[in-house]
Amino acid sequence: MSEENNDKNVQPKLRSVQMNIFWFIVIILTTIIASVVITAISISNNQERAVNVGTDTRTEFAKLYSVYDTLTENYYEDVDSDALIESSIRGMVEGLEDPYSEYMSIDETDEFEESITGDFEGIGAEVMQEGSKIIISSPMKGSPAEQAGIEPGDQILAVDGDSLEGKTTTEAVQLIRGEKGTDVVLTIQRGSGSPTDITITRDTIHIDSVTYEKVDGVGHISINRFQQGTTDEFSKFIDEAANDGVKELIIDFRYNPGGLLNEAVTMINQFIEPETAALYLEDNTGNQQEIITENEKNENTESFNEVYILINEGSASASEVFTGALDDLTDVTIAGTTSFGKGVVQRTSEFKDNSMLKYTNTKWLTPDKTWVQDDGIKPDIELINPDYYRIELLTEDEVFAEGQENEKVLSIKVALDALGYDIKSFDNHFDAGLTAAVKAYQNDKNLTADGIVTGETTTGILSDIREKINDNDAQLNYLIDYINGDQSIMEIEQKARNNAPHIPPVTEDEQHLTDEAEDEEE
Repeated sequence: MSEENNDKNVQPKLRSVQMNIFWFIVIILTTIIASVVITAISISNNQERAVNVGTDTRTEFAKLYSVYDTLTENYYEDVDSDALIESSIRGMVEGLEDPYSEYMSIDETDEFEESITGDFEGIGAEVMQEGSKIIISSPMKGSPAEQAGIEPGDQILAVDGDSLEGKTTTEAVQLIRGEKGTDVVLTIQRGSGSPTDITITRDTIHIDSVTYEKVDGVGHISINRFQQGTTDEFSKFIDEAANDGVKELIIDFRYNPGGLLNEAVTMINQFIEPETAALYLEDNTGNQQEIITENEKNENTESFNEVYILINEGSASASEVFTGALDDLTDVTIAGTTSFGKGVVQRTSEFKDNSMLKYTNTKWLTPDKTWVQDDGIKPDIELINPDYYRIELLTEDEVFAEGQENEKVLSIKVALDALGYDIKSFDNHFDAGLTAAVKAYQNDKNLTADGIVTGETTTGILSDIREKINDNDAQLNYLIDYINGDQSIMEIEQKARNNAPHIPPVTEDEQHLTDEAEDEEE
């Protein structure tokens, strides 16, 4: 009995405990759901403030997040948040003040990838940024830019009248490129000369990465840029030169702006045994990575008695990597003028939306650990181009007549002298002798012989000079004369200097003029 009574007293207590647990669970679940709803409403009302997004709480981004939130919430018009993010990324990269680092949008990435495969529409010139300036680093051989007389070191002030002040190289390229057959007007300043408008007709630029010819018994392989497949083309022409029985080979990197580093390494490997350091990459902590050749060298390179490398101020980056490696590792002879001096390497990082960051991540050093940045590679044989290669830019709208004093008059005299007309004095004065030479030129071209340089006379002179340059490659001819024993190194260098008495070449200091130096001169 007592046991039965005890059982009856316990059961109500158990039911009470079970009910309390049930309501406890309900309360907990209700609290969680309410918290989620309140948080969602709060985030929605605050427009997902950037400072609360993600888990990155680094304090250096606080100001960036704050500016973004302020503009998206309080700017007087609707704000394109994607545009803000894109411009902030560009600004971050520009803060490096590195002419070789840039952020590229989707369209710009497509253009970049086109350029490394060798086909695009434009004028055919590599540009770079020096401080706030957009500079031509190299016109491509046979391109509209080269045909128009564009030279390395020319500053582009404007495109179709739009100033490039404050613009990046990518933005400049966007303005310069366009459909084949359309014209673009570049406002160019060469050295300290006055700005000149140059009209260039865009074309489809197909870059033959490598070309080969045999000139007076000497093999001449020209590498225009390092793009996908360049080594395969180069190897093919090495074999062809060997089969031709060539004993002296010229490898021509003039106006080669560089390109893909891996192609430069595999090209070096054509001459160098495997497991040899082709260059070193040095990171921001000073650690050096040895980049070695991996394949067997091309046996046909042994068939050449002498190998020469031809460079100029437009030879940069990967072309300097190749030249520096062969200079350190072989007995190659370098000829021409001092190269550009780009001793850094860029890598690319592509994002999910196909935009891209290209940034400088290492220095590169030659096998002997020389850094060529700004100094370039100096030739063993200095071969300066004749004066007429460096004449001032002239436009058909300008008028030059007897009695004028103008810095461009010297260029007119140099040009007519190179074309075979009698010029007695080389200065900035438009004298009677120049008038007579201009009239003689105009008579030969069936133009009105008034002795005034303008319009068709100007375009005719420039066209004839460009044709002379294309038909008479002075540096190549100087080098071949030396190779064939016609003149010694001393004689050929002196001949080159004698042909350049009036318009001195751009000096290395002028080529890499800093913003501080320019400010001082102004």
